[in-house]
Amino acid sequence: MTNLYAERADARAPRPAVAGDILADVCVVGAGFTGLGAALTLARAGVDVRVVEASRVGGGASGVNGGQVHPGQRREQAWLEARVGEARARELWQIAEEARLWLGDIAADIDNAASLAGDGAGGCDLRPGLLLLAHRARHFRALAEDAEHLARHYGVAGLEVLDARAVEKYTHMRGCHGGVFNPHGGHLDPLALARGLARLAEAAGARLHEQSRVLRVAREGDLWRVATEAGAVRARAVLLTGDGSLDPLSEVTAAHVMPLVNFMIATAPLDPALADTVLAGAIAASDTRCVVNYFRRTDDNRIIFGGGESYGADLPADFAARVRRRMLVLYPQLATAAITHGWGGRLGVTSTRLPFVRRLEGGREDGLYVASGFSGQGVMLGPYTGRLIAEAIVGDTERFDRMTALPVPELPGGRWLRRPLLTAAMIGFGLLDKL
Repeated sequence: MTNLYAERADARAPRPAVAGDILADVCVVGAGFTGLGAALTLARAGVDVRVVEASRVGGGASGVNGGQVHPGQRREQAWLEARVGEARARELWQIAEEARLWLGDIAADIDNAASLAGDGAGGCDLRPGLLLLAHRARHFRALAEDAEHLARHYGVAGLEVLDARAVEKYTHMRGCHGGVFNPHGGHLDPLALARGLARLAEAAGARLHEQSRVLRVAREGDLWRVATEAGAVRARAVLLTGDGSLDPLSEVTAAHVMPLVNFMIATAPLDPALADTVLAGAIAASDTRCVVNYFRRTDDNRIIFGGGESYGADLPADFAARVRRRMLVLYPQLATAAITHGWGGRLGVTSTRLPFVRRLEGGREDGLYVASGFSGQGVMLGPYTGRLIAEAIVGDTERFDRMTALPVPELPGGRWLRRPLLTAAMIGFGLLDKL
């Protein structure tokens, strides 16, 4: 089975690999949401920036995820207030809102550029509407309390709290205890977003290199040297991105970010009446399980469904069957729906589910930055986090410093014991979901 997103033609020819010795102002490692958001911002500021990607644009987590746009940070505002204080929590909410709005602007720019190019690449299909579903009664109460908190203290309008009966306006999910519909959230084609960001960055002057796996990043005099098999980029600043793929390049990041593999499937286009029983319209949804189920309805009435995860390096052989079983528990009416696509990839999670965004070498003059561990929130936060790091590189560190203050402690067991400990924990959480 293949990635549904990859079936859309990529009109851009493969970019050349790094060859020889290249000098730049900034080198970005990873052509995903964060790296490309940084490259776009730097190029628009007149900075000579090179992006080095191990495979193709969007070849990592950015091209294989669920495409969901969740407003806010990865944790609830009340949770953040209790841990970093109300003032800082409000600053983090403001950054998330700026990220959501910038994503909308970028999506519009991508759509306009695709229309002008006329090469069939298309836009990234940003659609509004996100449904959060409770699979336990106490989870519904928590969702309702969070919605009330956002409305009262942050002025968020339009949140619709739905009890078990009212939620049938949007879905007929088995075992649902209610939910919250958020019109400010939504979904998109994530690979198209990554490809579109790359085209915008190149139009602004950034230069991209594909099929260039980075082997090491080391200081050489006043510059950093980013070495690949066929050459190297030397730059005064380096940004390491790659959600869940930075273990070989940064021990500090490896101690804070756990790689895991997630996977999803897509049905064939459904009869609209059947698709309506899953989601009433082209909206997205996720539930409150520890091992979350997430799904969305496309414009052609497919259901893209993700659920389950693996803690090895590769997709398990039976992943599509495993996801289908999870889907049928919630929507048995899809038993006869054909599964036409299945795919997945590596992403990164942290202990608090907040992104690990840091300047690694202790001072701005050292110029080594990292962004990883978006824990499922990368579609919305990734591009804008790249923008904030780019701003910090050129001298404006205010908003970047707020992101670095997110509480992200080291994973239990550090780099070497994190995998068996987290695997055991997630197996336990999975059992709790079932009990």
